[in-house]
Amino acid sequence: METGLEKLKNIIKASAFSRSPSYSVNVSFKDLFKRVGGLLSYNERVDSMVEKQPLTNQQIIEAITPEFQRSNTKWTQEMQKCFVENLLCGCATKIQLYDVIGRGGELGDCFVLDGLQRLTAIAAYHSGEFSIFDGLYWNDVNSGGVFPRLRLVVDIFQFESDIKACEFYIQMNKGITHSEDDLKTAYKFLETAQLTV
Repeated sequence: METGLEKLKNIIKASAFSRSPSYSVNVSFKDLFKRVGGLLSYNERVDSMVEKQPLTNQQIIEAITPEFQRSNTKWTQEMQKCFVENLLCGCATKIQLYDVIGRGGELGDCFVLDGLQRLTAIAAYHSGEFSIFDGLYWNDVNSGGVFPRLRLVVDIFQFESDIKACEFYIQMNKGITHSEDDLKTAYKFLETAQLTV
């Protein structure tokens, strides 16, 4: 019979939170949406799209967002502004991407696993949709200063399939940051994907 401690160890081992990223990289806040050194470095399909025709930051985010993600409209502009201000003052954050092993090149087909609201906030600031600290727009401060030193940590997880990535996404967010309504898209994705397997 399994003891309480053994049961706990098995639960922890099966948990999404016991899984470590396969890779962790630093990405420049300033270059986040650029072809070299930014998110496009981890998705060859979207990088090829940008090479042919420039995409807005929002279009880039849409192109690297998997079907199972909730909407990226969950944060108000005031929340986005507060996040960017906190980030620039030194608040640490991570963006999590995922790649399916064997699909495309090594880390060449990554999608957003966690951090869609944060990426959307940064994209909105980069695009000049709002100012921070009472009037500082992206174009006002983009020329240097703090930005060359500011880095975002991007963790990249590798999964056997999109189904496994979606299951991880659900476990990581269920009952914590996402409501059941937020997870409907993920549940529907799982249901459809499992029928085609």
